[in-house]
Order: sequence, then C-alpha cells, then structure tokens
Amino acid sequence: MITDHIRNRDKYYFLGEDYKLALDYFASLTGEPFEDEDIPIGNGNSSIKARNLMTKTVEDSSFEAHKVFADIHFVVDGKEKIGYTDLKKLTPKTYDEEQDLAFLDGTGDFITLLPGYFLIAFADDAHMPCVCVDEPAPIAKMIAKIELK
Repeated sequence: MITDHIRNRDKYYFLGEDYKLALDYFASLTGEPFEDEDIPIGNGNSSIKARNLMTKTVEDSSFEAHKVFADIHFVVDGKEKIGYTDLKKLTPKTYDEEQDLAFLDGTGDFITLLPGYFLIAFADDAHMPCVCVDEPAPIAKMIAKIELK
C-alpha cells in the first residue's frame, strides 16, 4: 500500500504508464462537480471510475481485495477513512471473478484521506473504502483500476 499527496505523484511513475496516466489525471482535477462515469486509460483494461458516493459506518462496510487490478483511491471532495491490512490477516468470504472483487472478514487500521491525497492498494492490500470520518457524508472520488501484469 502507498499513500501520498498528488503533488508527489512523480515518485510513483516507476510503477508503470497506467499509474502515471491515472495520477496525472487526478492532478488535473479542479474540484469541480462531476458526473459518475468510467474513463478508459492506457492501452489495456485500466480505467478510472468517477463516483459521487455516500460514506458509510464501519459496521456497514467490509474489507475488499482484488486479484487482477490494483486500486488508486483519490479524494476530490469530502473526506473518507480507508481501512487497510495485509490480505493474509483476514478471512475470505466471497470472490466475484467477473468484478475482480473479494470480500473479507477481520480488522485493520484506518487512514483518513482528504482532497488531494491518494492511496494505492495492490493485490495483497485488503482495504475498506468509503468509511465515514464522523458520520456518513457525501464524497466525490476517483478510483483508478490498474491492471496488474
């Protein structure tokens, strides 16, 4: 897992072209409202999901992980907590191969993401996104789905 401010994005360009494209796209955002959409990037299956969401309580959330895609979570407006832990510390519940989405049980630590910050979750990084900081609230965020090779 990596977390940093978007102004430091060039430190992570070594991860590959799709990571660079996603991070540069995030850096270009002005904070203006946007519609939910999926934006293809690169020459493969990577994309950015632009989403307006409502954060949830920890009790209404669960850990997730992916086998085919890494996630880059980027907060445009609002704030969220994201739970994180090593995948091996959790108990698998389900895996949907079509959506590349595993749900897991267990506990972990939390980090708060504010506008301008991102978190990269790789295949062994279980994460619990979109958790409220105080109480459920709207959030505008982008989630890049970067195909792991």
